[in-house]
Amino acid sequence: MSWLSSLIVKKSWWDTIDVLSPRIIGDMFSRNNELIDLFADQWIEDENIWLQRSAILYQLYYKDKTDEERLFRYIVRRADSKEFFVQKAIGWALRQYAKTRPESVRDFVASHDLKPLSKREALKHLK
Repeated sequence: MSWLSSLIVKKSWWDTIDVLSPRIIGDMFSRNNELIDLFADQWIEDENIWLQRSAILYQLYYKDKTDEERLFRYIVRRADSKEFFVQKAIGWALRQYAKTRPESVRDFVASHDLKPLSKREALKHLK
C-alpha cells in the first residue's frame, strides 16, 4: 500500500488514478478492511487532490457492499473543493452508487450543498 500511495502522488493524473483506485486499491481494501482506516481515511484529509480522488473512488464498483456512510462522509468532507478532478470524482462516485441505491443518492444530493458539476454528474441518469 505504501508503494501504491506513492504511485498515486508520483503518477498523478486522472487516467492513472481511475484505474488504480477503484480496481487495484478498491480490491485490496475490500479484502483488507483495516487498510481503509490507515490509508483512505488519511487520503481524504490530505491536501493532494489525487489522494482525495482516490479516497472517493475506491468503492466505485462495490455496489451493495459500498460503505455508504464512509462514501457520504468523504464527499461531504470535499464537497467544497474547487478542484475539477475532485468535483468530477464526487459526481462519478454518486452516479455509480445510484445504480444500486438511487433513493439514497437522490436524498443525499438534495440535502447537501454540492458543486454544480458534482450534482449534475451524480444525477445524470436519475429521473
